[in-house]
This record gives sequence, C-alpha cells and structure tokens, in this order.
Amino acid sequence: MVDAGAKEFEDTEKYLKTAEDIAGPYVWGRYDILLLPPSFPYGGMENPCLTFVTPTLLAGDKSLATVVIHEISHSWMGNLVTCKTWVDFWMNEGFCRILELKIIKALFGDKHFDLYACIGLKALRGSIRNYGSDHNYTKMRPNLEGVDPDDAFSSVPYEKGLNFLIYLENLIGGEKIMNPFLKAYCEKFKFKAVTAELFKDFFLEYCKGKVDGKV
Repeated sequence: MVDAGAKEFEDTEKYLKTAEDIAGPYVWGRYDILLLPPSFPYGGMENPCLTFVTPTLLAGDKSLATVVIHEISHSWMGNLVTCKTWVDFWMNEGFCRILELKIIKALFGDKHFDLYACIGLKALRGSIRNYGSDHNYTKMRPNLEGVDPDDAFSSVPYEKGLNFLIYLENLIGGEKIMNPFLKAYCEKFKFKAVTAELFKDFFLEYCKGKVDGKV
C-alpha cells in the first residue's frame, strides 16, 4: 500500500507549488500524507503539515488524487486563515474549493475546472432538495443558535461558497484580479480568524480603483 500511495500521490509537490503560485507561500514546513485503514470514514482530512486519506483513493490512475488537492488547499483556506464561527464555515470550505479548482485549472485546463464545479453544483442541488429549499441549513450563513454545527453539515457551505466566489470573480473582471486578491487575502488574515464582514470590507477595499462601479 505504501508503494501504491507513493505512486498515486507523486504529483503532490506539483500541487503545492501551483497552490503557492496562487495563494502565496506554504508556511507549514513539510507536507505529509498518511494512508489510514479502509475504515477511515472520509476521503481526506487535513491538518497543518499532514493529511489523512482513505486507501480507497488508490485508483491506480491518479483519478481520485484531486482529493489531496482539496486538502492541500486547506493549508491556506481554513488553516492559515480560518473562520471565526461556524456561521462562516463557508469561508473555510468555499475559499478552499475555489483554490482547489484554480489548482486543477492551472494543471489540467479550463474544462476540468468546469467539470469539478458542475459535480459540486449537482451535490448542492441534492442537499437543497433533501433539506427543502426554504430550510435554514440551505443558507450559506445559517442561523446556528442552539444548533450543533455538525447537524448542519452538508455540501451547502462548500458549493454555495464556491459559486459565490466565482460570481464575485466574474463581477470584478476574472482571475487577473481575483487570483491576486486571494494571495492578498491570505497575507492580510494569516494566522487569524475572520468573519464575512471582515472579508467584505477587505474585498471592497482591495477592488477600489481596480474595477468599475459594479462592486
């Protein structure tokens, strides 16, 4: 299994370098991947310096290695900059998703970005259908007063967050502005806990003079 894992994830250094090009320096020193037993109930789980993965990712053709790209993205979005409360969990996962897809786009092209975005959109629609379109948990920022945040866990913060950020990227003129913004965001808030309000203020400040009056 160790040899199979080494082969499956041999492009990890390339993933990290591409992430650094977009979001800034990797600050955690080394990066390791630990293959856990098949009973591990998740695809992957990130920690600073170390990602846990399930051996079910060992497809033999690297087709499931994008899970590692997602976990690597948390080295910036979630670990370097983290949400202050569970209400803004979308900031961990939505920002992670857009960085993940930008890495995929840089390595594999636009169509792969679109494919993974569409897969996520399908998951989002499934979650909304299961909850009901008016349910509190379908909000990007749900009301969690008196609620165990784990009960509200779904694809919603991941995919609504991603699509909101894609919307903002299109609004301000594309990745030529959004990519430098993501790097500036990580630098501004590194090792801090942030709220949506802080993000909004910084986004508006950053865009001032760079884009027209749409923002």
